[in-house]
Amino acid sequence: MEVRAQRLAPARLGRILGATLLALAIASPVSAQYFGRNKVQFDRFKFRVLTTPHFDIYFYPEEAEAATVAGRIAERWYTRLSRVFDHQLSSRQPLILYASHPDFAQTNVIEGFIGEGTGGVTEGLLRRITLPLGASLAQSDHVIGHELVHAFQFDILGRRGGALPLWFIEGMAEYLTIGVRDPQTAMWLRDAALMDALPRISDLDNPNYFPYRWGHALWAYLGGRWGDEIVGTALHRVADPLQQTTGDPVRVIQAATGATEEELSAAWHAAIRRAYGISATPEARAARSTAAAAGDAEVVIGDEEAGGRINVGPALSPDGTRIAFLSERGQLSVNLYLADAATGRVTRELISTAVDPHFESLQFLMSAGSWRPDGQALAVATLGNGRPAIAVIDARRGSVVQEIPFPDLGEVFHPDWSPDGTRLAFAAQVNGFTDLFVHDLNTGSTTRLTDDAFSDLQPSWSPDGRAIVFVSDRFSTDTERLTYGTYGLVTIDPAARRLTRVETGLRGNALDPTWIPGTRQIAFISDSSGRPEAYRVDAGGGTSIRIATALTGIAGITPLSPALSVSADGSRIAYSVFREGGFDIHIASTPRTAVPDPAGAQGRAELPPTERERSDVDAMLRDATTGLTGTASFETVAYKPRLALVDIGQQVGFATAGALGSFVTGGISMTFSDVLGNHLLATGLAVNGEFQDLGGQVLYVNRSSRWNWGVFGDRVPYVSAGVASGFIEQNGDVLFVEQVSRDRQTYHRAGGLVAYPFSRAFRVEFSAAAQHIGFSREIQTLIADPATGRIISDETTDLPSTPSLRLVQLSAAAVRDTAAFGFTGPILGQRIRLAVDPTFGDLELYNVTADVRQYVMPVRPVTIAARVMHFGRYGNSAESERLVPLYLGYPELVRGYDANSFEAGDCSVTTDGSCPEFDRLLGSRVLVLNLEARAPLVGLFRGRLDYGPVPVDVFAFFDAGSAWSKGRVAPIRAEGDWVTSVGGGARFNAFGFAVLELNLVRPLQRPGRGWMFVFNLRPGF
Repeated sequence: MEVRAQRLAPARLGRILGATLLALAIASPVSAQYFGRNKVQFDRFKFRVLTTPHFDIYFYPEEAEAATVAGRIAERWYTRLSRVFDHQLSSRQPLILYASHPDFAQTNVIEGFIGEGTGGVTEGLLRRITLPLGASLAQSDHVIGHELVHAFQFDILGRRGGALPLWFIEGMAEYLTIGVRDPQTAMWLRDAALMDALPRISDLDNPNYFPYRWGHALWAYLGGRWGDEIVGTALHRVADPLQQTTGDPVRVIQAATGATEEELSAAWHAAIRRAYGISATPEARAARSTAAAAGDAEVVIGDEEAGGRINVGPALSPDGTRIAFLSERGQLSVNLYLADAATGRVTRELISTAVDPHFESLQFLMSAGSWRPDGQALAVATLGNGRPAIAVIDARRGSVVQEIPFPDLGEVFHPDWSPDGTRLAFAAQVNGFTDLFVHDLNTGSTTRLTDDAFSDLQPSWSPDGRAIVFVSDRFSTDTERLTYGTYGLVTIDPAARRLTRVETGLRGNALDPTWIPGTRQIAFISDSSGRPEAYRVDAGGGTSIRIATALTGIAGITPLSPALSVSADGSRIAYSVFREGGFDIHIASTPRTAVPDPAGAQGRAELPPTERERSDVDAMLRDATTGLTGTASFETVAYKPRLALVDIGQQVGFATAGALGSFVTGGISMTFSDVLGNHLLATGLAVNGEFQDLGGQVLYVNRSSRWNWGVFGDRVPYVSAGVASGFIEQNGDVLFVEQVSRDRQTYHRAGGLVAYPFSRAFRVEFSAAAQHIGFSREIQTLIADPATGRIISDETTDLPSTPSLRLVQLSAAAVRDTAAFGFTGPILGQRIRLAVDPTFGDLELYNVTADVRQYVMPVRPVTIAARVMHFGRYGNSAESERLVPLYLGYPELVRGYDANSFEAGDCSVTTDGSCPEFDRLLGSRVLVLNLEARAPLVGLFRGRLDYGPVPVDVFAFFDAGSAWSKGRVAPIRAEGDWVTSVGGGARFNAFGFAVLELNLVRPLQRPGRGWMFVFNLRPGF
């Protein structure tokens, strides 16, 4: 945290000093976020530490069994990766585990919000790995290995690690933990080859190419051509400061292979086309295009025009006339939509998570909706206030008619309604493992059907309600040796808990089963051919028959995402298809005979090159015993928070000449944290001139519970100066005289703060501080001989100054924020801040803030933004001359009335030289009204929320405001005191962090003023 004094020219002194005092008057003793959503600690985790030979594993008691398994997994990965990289980590490796993703989303190790798609994070400075346990042991194994690759990368690369492209580091992690066979990555390669859109290696920095899949594919190709030792060689060459290729991964790969980037790209493309049998000739492309257009789908739900490319989780209504699905077509979040199954036309948005604070997630990666048998409602897995629930949605009105909470479960997946509509089957993650449950809607009771370390997912009721088919790895996974096989189909009798394996006759994974009504057939997805396709098989097992396929594959966002649905009468089938880098939903009649292979894309899961002689990585992954340890050496100890440096920043500057003399500026800030991020200590030290201008701050924040609290102390000096110079005559000599006057205000504060978030959208916050404000003035007089430059005298004299202030400041605020953002400001939702800040001591007043903002989008992509804000000082000292008046003309309030925009001609002639036109912008209370219509420039032409390559918003606005004091009548009865302006402009966000606003303003209450051109750095309000 940096604090700096200010040195100012006299011409700007009044305005800047006024801004400083205004900020100090408005702010709480220590300002929290003015707006912003809350990261809520819904649970207070009582962490302990499991120590293994190389790891400190942080866990809480509910996941103790899973943490022990994770320790064995981590040690095996350490053995594997230390050999791959020929490197031992420089210190013990922290591994922080959470039992589910909702628990993981509460972590303080990672600042900011954690999206549903984040499976784990490795932080660079302390090299902390933080992750939720997966839905299966195989998934947890993969994520632990993936993040441990990053730990090795950070340890080898040091600070260079954060500068490397994602395809290099993420792709390497995927290759080393998945290997050369992956239906998901192969699907991406087939898709790009079919579209004739394969990227060159130099293109992989483009965010249009998903770095995990494309990096995985490239490393698999390099390992197949030049041996897997190229992985460790490339990483060490990037890190080696003596290598000429340091820091450039493409040059490193060229040096390691002896081929140019052009040669590598061409050979890689050829290997992809050869592996999947895809020709690049114009005739072959035309044939594929014709075949795709004439596919089996009668209806395709895609979203190119609306701007969304993710359309997944299809759920056909019982009569097959409607379909519910999850989509990002709104572009702000993944929401639940309803469409006509005959036309694909979207008829209603059922749930939006972008601005609805009640729903944090629809579990779109692992869930889909389930129709009640009467076709009037859907059951959807949700997450709200950190707790899993199943919401029942009225399909006609789009309203929640029932919400079933499961506070004792970690996360709920994929509910399915029983045929009689009285029960819901679902999968849930509990204490790090995933099992099956059934909830009885009549009694409100929940029954657990399975309870073990195996993964049980995606339940579907039989038509008679006597059995449930689901996906499990229980017949292929060894939980002792930690070997993982494929997912298969299993049926269970809910009453007897009897489990039966369903033989499909296929190798590979069998996923997403759904019972075909009126039959003993089960529809499911299998990647047996290397390409995910839909099949049906008899519930008793037998030969599977393919019922749907696609050139790329039938799949959801992840291999475990639901992608298949059958109507209750069995006549219609819906499935999601990966196409052109996104997902469409296809709806067709259920075929009666086997569907033939599609022409033009070989379905194989092995990544090119096909002529790979061996794979050291695959051999490593198949070796389950090397590095796998027992638990005899594991020990559990108490967690004791210890602070360590996690961030450091610095600034240094100096001046050796000038009207203000020589001075030094500089600052350093350091942040310390414990491993879990629950305890933060921020320190800052800054100097700007002399010793008495030394400033500093210390802030401690405790975030270990839902109540966040902290204590602070700071010293902040503010310095302003003016310079006057001229010549005087002394004893007959003409001398040069320069006087520098300096005014100092030094703030000393100490206090505490506390905040309580009720939800992600609403919080209350309180603070209290004792403050001393000291004032001093001095004048430095320098006399010199103008002919020789000799200094005759240099004296500094202290002048009388304003008496110091001793104050006690309190603050209480309520904040609500549901806003969804575009690139340059909020575009949907609401923001409200209500605050009262009393001040006691030498001044007695209280500041009142009421700031209400609303954002609506009546027509895409146009947002109407409105703000009403009042800030006022009330109490005995509200009109004190020691407080600088509030100023209405800042660009953030009412545009067109900036202090520097006034000229002498704008002011009426008065006897005292004042300017009434300017003075009416000053007061102890202000009221501001803003109205703005804004839209992305590119989106206006495309009719959707599209910002283009450089985010640019255009807008039109109306601003109005009034400032008044206690002695002046309130604005509601003083129409003449209102100032207004209109205009329009553009905002640019080319840098991702700063918004440049350019606009034309017409002040409506300024005599003789036309349009003004104004620019500043700020986002939309």
